[in-house]
Amino acid sequence: MKVEVYTAAKDPNDPARNEDRHVVIPGRAYAVIDGVSDKTGFKLDGFTGGQLAGMLIEEVIREACDSGAPERIEVAGLCRQFEQRFQAVLAGSRDSKIPANIRLGAQLVLALEGPSRFRFIVIGDSGLRINGREVFTTHHEIDDICAAIRCVVWRHLDRFELPRLVKNDVARAYTIAGLDSVLPEGTRWIGAEDLESLRAAAFDLAEPIVPHLDPDLVRQTLRGGLRDQSSYVNRVHPLGFPCINGFPIPPGFLVQFDRDKDMIDTIELFSDGYFGCAATPEIAAWEERIRRIEAEDPDKVGTCPSTKGSVDGRFTDDRTILILRRS
Repeated sequence: MKVEVYTAAKDPNDPARNEDRHVVIPGRAYAVIDGVSDKTGFKLDGFTGGQLAGMLIEEVIREACDSGAPERIEVAGLCRQFEQRFQAVLAGSRDSKIPANIRLGAQLVLALEGPSRFRFIVIGDSGLRINGREVFTTHHEIDDICAAIRCVVWRHLDRFELPRLVKNDVARAYTIAGLDSVLPEGTRWIGAEDLESLRAAAFDLAEPIVPHLDPDLVRQTLRGGLRDQSSYVNRVHPLGFPCINGFPIPPGFLVQFDRDKDMIDTIELFSDGYFGCAATPEIAAWEERIRRIEAEDPDKVGTCPSTKGSVDGRFTDDRTILILRRS
């Protein structure tokens, strides 16, 4: 298979902070790993928590491929190896190298190549597309709900004609903390009397996106914001979602399936920084997609709502696309 890869950090001026990672083991394995951003600013030997998680995951994938036929690797066994490696690193670093409150984590999409077939594994919200048509990914619904918080706060702040950076900071603060109480970042523009109307507006925006969820759970999440996200990691719950972080992942969150190689022309592995799929399986098309999104909705409060936006020269997220093409 011919391999093409492109990756870019959210901050073009600081590519070393890119928490996406790609793995290419020709003829055996190909992966895109999206490290979970650590909001504490923690670093170890210059690496963020998301980068450290990606490094550990790559180590396990390489060792698993060296020990046997890649296309026979089972997702459950691979996850046990991830868990053991993470726990070993965390247990061995309690001499103050990694503080107890730090949780390393990442999402993974993996293609394992054998003589006659590929095995695909998806854990989290990184994605996979086969032959430019079949798309496999998962979505974290708590992100949809919290994106509604950010949208309604941003629109509320629009009436004050504030700089984009100020609106971004205040809206992000409420996205994380939720709409339960007034935050110091926005007291000049959002008071206690505004919160009820903001919660109502956010519910009206979120409810049609997640109509299968209990309305009371949606309202609770609007009050709690992204700070509640950690309570749903690897938990069987309507808002539960998978993350490779050193703890067991419920089997229902794991995706694994096979395809015959002679049925495949292209494979695309991608992180969620592109906000969907390109029109065609080409790097230029993926980059054209992000250029269009940035032109239409750089703040991510319109056609592409998100818990973060692009501001001050930085993109909303890191992004990576890895394309395999039949030679």
